[in-house]
Amino acid sequence: MRGLALERPIGTTTLAAVATAAATVTGVLIARSPALAGAAMVTLALGIAVMRFGAAGAAIPAFAALPWLVIVEGLLPKAIGTTTAAIAVGALLYMVWPLAFRSPLLPIASAVFIAVVLAHAVYIADGEQAIQAAKYIVFPAIVLAVSTERARDVLPALKVPMLASCLAAMIFHLGVVAAGAGAISTYYEAGERLGFAAEGPHALALMAMIVAAAGLTVRHTGMQLAFFSLGAVPVALTGVRSALLGLAVILVIYLVQATNRARALLVLGIVGAVAVAAGGLDVISARFSAHPDEFSSFATAGSGRGEIWEIAFDAWGAAGPAAWVFGTGLRSTIEFELAALGSAIVGHSDIVEVLVQLGVVGFAAWIGLWAGVLRSGARALILLPILAFAVVNGSLEYVAPLTAGVFLAGVCMEPRRGAPT
Repeated sequence: MRGLALERPIGTTTLAAVATAAATVTGVLIARSPALAGAAMVTLALGIAVMRFGAAGAAIPAFAALPWLVIVEGLLPKAIGTTTAAIAVGALLYMVWPLAFRSPLLPIASAVFIAVVLAHAVYIADGEQAIQAAKYIVFPAIVLAVSTERARDVLPALKVPMLASCLAAMIFHLGVVAAGAGAISTYYEAGERLGFAAEGPHALALMAMIVAAAGLTVRHTGMQLAFFSLGAVPVALTGVRSALLGLAVILVIYLVQATNRARALLVLGIVGAVAVAAGGLDVISARFSAHPDEFSSFATAGSGRGEIWEIAFDAWGAAGPAAWVFGTGLRSTIEFELAALGSAIVGHSDIVEVLVQLGVVGFAAWIGLWAGVLRSGARALILLPILAFAVVNGSLEYVAPLTAGVFLAGVCMEPRRGAPT
């Protein structure tokens, strides 16, 4: 694999100078900000890894860190997930360079999507808009990286470290939950257990759902059971019903693709029993029973999503032809919801967010990105549940799990004959 080793070793004098400088900077930062000191140490470690192993030295640890950043989201600065995802994707693009595709669909869709985002980014007025622009650009970048012709030769070799990191992260998270640590019933007040992901349950639910899907690509039945359980149980404990839809999509695909249906049903039955024993069924029941009449009207459907979508589309429709074509701008859906409801609420669907904020042009490019990556050979078993989540809840806002999920769809694809594994 290109970029795994240096042609010339790093000199002892250079290493000593770097170590001395790093120790000095870290010491100063610890006195002022432990968070900055930690960031400096991570940056140093990545720098050394890149010098020793090339782009893989940044890509592998950065992607492996993403599930961990999700499960401890409440303990970290908000932008760290976006930054780590951007580093990971940038390194991966270098690893799979030159970018060559079977069809021009993906490069065209990516170029259009990024162009619309950058056109709106010219008018950025605050940090939140800048963060959303970064999130939106990371998505087409990771789609391009896993869809290139070279990806099938490079990515399968990264499957083991990525799956191992996901497995360890889920075990740690469930250990925190089992110990009664972290956030309990703080978001829905339905008994949900979020551990250290106290900022909100959606990113955690999406990440856990992705781990459950990725685990089913492993051939060994015992490992399938372990992965799916360690993903499905945290999903149930978050109380996020959108992720339950994603799990249903996974199960349908798994059963359709299974060569041994009896074994597949046994695996799913064991997982269901584990989820019930862990208390997941109680959380889910509480979530549904809390809104018994929510589907009595469009406005109340999906915990009020109907009203949110209606407000966003009404504002978009009133904005005029230019907005219909190119959108109303970054974070504009939040502004519409704030004006109408008094709360800063996101669109709760990538269809709504992209169509309203980036217009018909950006939305067509978004569809092209999904169509292209689904045709690229990346695992549909992982991608389709993410797409389902994107439609009913939104995934672009949750850049760390979304990036990890698309990457997993790439590393879990079948390698070409003769490619390193």
